[in-house]
Amino acid sequence: MSAISPLFPLPASPQNLPLFRAMGSSQIEALLARNSSGTIAFTLGSRVQMLPTNYVYVNGWIYGRTADAAYLPRNAPVAFEVEERSNLFGWRSVLIQGQLDMVQSEDPAKASGGWKRLLSGLRRFLTPPGDEESSVFFRDQIFCIRAAQISGRASLPDKTLASAS
Repeated sequence: MSAISPLFPLPASPQNLPLFRAMGSSQIEALLARNSSGTIAFTLGSRVQMLPTNYVYVNGWIYGRTADAAYLPRNAPVAFEVEERSNLFGWRSVLIQGQLDMVQSEDPAKASGGWKRLLSGLRRFLTPPGDEESSVFFRDQIFCIRAAQISGRASLPDKTLASAS
């Protein structure tokens, strides 16, 4: 055990350990609103896959876009995680359990404008500022995840605990 301790030093006092807590719904909503990238986890065959992606969170739904939706499981249960880190012991994480589905596009020849407005709105949120002519516009396959369960956890670093006591 002593051979491991230099690699994983323990604080001098248990009061210096990070504090883990559940996040409230307003904190979860704020984290989802201020971020734009997360990771989708799903099974494909007998393998677990993880796909980093950009997203927009609107009223309990995650919306994102991709170039090729063939590898995404339609009507399948997925997990979606968004994470923020300030340092080794300071982090926040939101986990969404839900079902992934593809938003079906209208036939381009018959597009009435609804599909174009949705894609335009997502582009506004999912395009880096100043990069409007980016090559990301080929990602026109829109997916959505209905959030069936949402949970959030956070870790406060030890210096936050010291100032709180």
